[in-house]
Amino acid sequence: MRARAALLLLLAACMPPAPAQPAPRLEPGVSQELAKWRAAQYRDLRYAIELRLDERKQTVAGQLALRVALPRRADLILDWRGAPVRALRVNGKPARARHEKEHLVVPRAVLKAGENRVELEFSAPVAVAGAALTRYRDREDGATYVYSLFVPADASSVFPCFDQPDLKARFTLQLDMPQGWRAVSNVPALEEAPGRARFAETEPLSTYLFAFAAGPFEVVTLPGEPVRLLVRRSQLERAREHAPEVLRLNRAALRFFEKEFARRYPFAKYDLVLIPELAYGGMEHAGATFLNEQAVLFPFVPSNPDLLRRAQLIFHEASHQWFGNLVTMRWFDDLWLKEGFANFMAVKAAAAIVPQLEPWSAFHALKTSAYRTDATRGTTPLRQPLANLSAAKSAYGAIVYSKGPAVLRQAEFYLGEPAFRRAVRNFLKRHAYGAADWSDLVRAFERASKRDLAAWADAWVKRRGLPNVTLRWQQGRLLLSQEDALGEAGLWPQKLVVAAAGEDGQVRTSETRFERRSVRVVGPAAHPAARWLYANAGDFGYGRFLLDDASRAALLAEPRALPDGLLRAQLVEALWESVRDAELAPAAFIDWALALLEDETDDVILAGLLARVDAAFRRYLDDAQRERLAPRLERVLLEAMLGETPQSRRILLFRAYAALAWTPAALADLRKFLEGELQLPGVALGARDRFRLIARLVERGDAEGPQLLLTHSEAERGDDARRYAFAAFAALPGAEAKRRMFERFVGDATLAESWVEEALVPFNAPEHAAATLPLLARALAALPELKRTRKIFFVERWLGAFLGGQANAQALAEVHRLLEGALDADLRLKVLEAADGLERAARIRERYSGG
Repeated sequence: MRARAALLLLLAACMPPAPAQPAPRLEPGVSQELAKWRAAQYRDLRYAIELRLDERKQTVAGQLALRVALPRRADLILDWRGAPVRALRVNGKPARARHEKEHLVVPRAVLKAGENRVELEFSAPVAVAGAALTRYRDREDGATYVYSLFVPADASSVFPCFDQPDLKARFTLQLDMPQGWRAVSNVPALEEAPGRARFAETEPLSTYLFAFAAGPFEVVTLPGEPVRLLVRRSQLERAREHAPEVLRLNRAALRFFEKEFARRYPFAKYDLVLIPELAYGGMEHAGATFLNEQAVLFPFVPSNPDLLRRAQLIFHEASHQWFGNLVTMRWFDDLWLKEGFANFMAVKAAAAIVPQLEPWSAFHALKTSAYRTDATRGTTPLRQPLANLSAAKSAYGAIVYSKGPAVLRQAEFYLGEPAFRRAVRNFLKRHAYGAADWSDLVRAFERASKRDLAAWADAWVKRRGLPNVTLRWQQGRLLLSQEDALGEAGLWPQKLVVAAAGEDGQVRTSETRFERRSVRVVGPAAHPAARWLYANAGDFGYGRFLLDDASRAALLAEPRALPDGLLRAQLVEALWESVRDAELAPAAFIDWALALLEDETDDVILAGLLARVDAAFRRYLDDAQRERLAPRLERVLLEAMLGETPQSRRILLFRAYAALAWTPAALADLRKFLEGELQLPGVALGARDRFRLIARLVERGDAEGPQLLLTHSEAERGDDARRYAFAAFAALPGAEAKRRMFERFVGDATLAESWVEEALVPFNAPEHAAATLPLLARALAALPELKRTRKIFFVERWLGAFLGGQANAQALAEVHRLLEGALDADLRLKVLEAADGLERAARIRERYSGG
């Protein structure tokens, strides 16, 4: 018997491997079907890339040597969106491949089971906008910089590759470049010589995490600090000024995450690279995070919320080195895994490192952006089905970045912090240097908590929308109830802390498990004499937590009696939600807010409050209402700004005054600030501040505004200042000025995306709605092309600005015409999401205009 078994094993070993399953039908982009097929066929990937960078050329030339192991012979299907490759060799012999639907197919006939080597030459475009390789020319000293940005699936526009996140590979890179340039990539350089850099082999990385930047960068370091800060040459002095704090924050974050995750930093080195006009706040390339230069080297005196945003940006990208880089989502339908964790871990790090900056109040503001989306017909589940990576940009937005961390915060509270931490550590350990999906995380939660979480996970990950949560007294019992905000019968199990304010001013709370449509609240919060009730103290829950009429009236009656801290931020936002629901007049909210802001000491709450006042005043009121309210609003802001107050608060009030100035007297004040007749105590105005003042003067039709704009624009030489000046020109009123600027937005290929984004909001000032309305149809018609050619987030910002500048039925009719036509599913959802704010504005105007 044993002899027979041994013979069978021997025969099996001698048999040829089973033939590979045939490749799926090819289509442009990377289909999920193709990705799964390749993940089953290809092993042990290594890319050796050589690029020749020339600052005078519009392309880069390159060579690729790819090694890939095949368990059995199969076609090698690479993703490639470039020009035909040259000099193709497979295993040392000349070969031919076919270029089909954005793929390069090497036939199985020239391949073998085991390791194969594919060599070829290629070229790729470099552009100022709309390409994966971006060229930036510094107008201050004429220097040129080139950097890559491959997220979500653009590496295949630069070199042939397997452009899907779960096919991780090791990369080596050599750059030939102009004399005087320095290069940075994911790993340390093995060789740095004039005009050349050669880098070590990376750890296993997804293609979107491979990166480089090159140009006359300067390096800033501190004694004993291994992390380098790279910055363009013209900004060296500014970088030296900010480097001690930036590197301190980064060092503290890395230590925090090493302890939190029980795992050392997982890559060979870590650099922070400051990129001017980067399309995002940051990009977490393994070992070399790119950060938006302006977000780190403030071009203005920062407020505390500015300092917190910078800290959390650094923390967010640092946490990605574990969540996203060490463990990567298998497919972009689980984008929320990395982005949700990065934002949640960033706030936890901030609470430990910079607690004085009120990070939990800022986290509530972040969650609010998810609520705004999740209550619209344009929302999606956290896990969004994605058939092809060509549509991966559609996955980005508030649901991923804001709902994702909110759900993780609820999970930590629901399971308990110890179980949550054990699960996270186990997840990272099991999937290190590999890929995982949401079900792997849920299993880690289940193992750590010893609970079945299938229903919980389905509700939070697979279902779109959120609950409207209310409290009400019924037959002497306090009931907590939820209804699906979209009317789709959803139920979201969670654990909440209900708060009640007594006549004695004390806030009493009751922890409540909320797993049915309605549950009874017991304990201290269930007090029948409560002045007001709120269902989400501590901000652990997720939903629209609505005020009952009695609670709303009590809060409005005593603005200075609000509790301090996070609960205060939540109650302010709950009242603002009443404005958005057309239950509270915007003018009444402004009156209440002015009473509150005089004593507000939390700068995050103050910044949010001022933003709500801006929206109420500029978008929801009519001109007659503004004329009545403006003098008091301006007086309160000016007196608070110039009085005895901390610098951060003074800066926030100044920015609000500059944005809201309405009367001739206030506009005259703006001119006095520009001319130095009025000064902000302890704060020197930078270029950003000056053009903020000028833009408002121009928006309001001030007679001196256009000449001030020309004078200051001609005087500025810095890149940032030129961008601010361009945005201020977008604020010029009148149909012809708007038409000319719009033509630049859509027709000037040399105009960087960052310049367009800077200009979109002043261009669409609510005061100019009549001038921009005729352009709305064209702006909406441009969406498919913008989606195809622009970076992540651009379409959302374009829609938000153009619809955010309108508040009437004509604009809504234009949106409805678009929705009635042929529009792809992703854009339809984005339009529906953005249209919600327009519908609310029109409803508020209709109800309260003239009041």
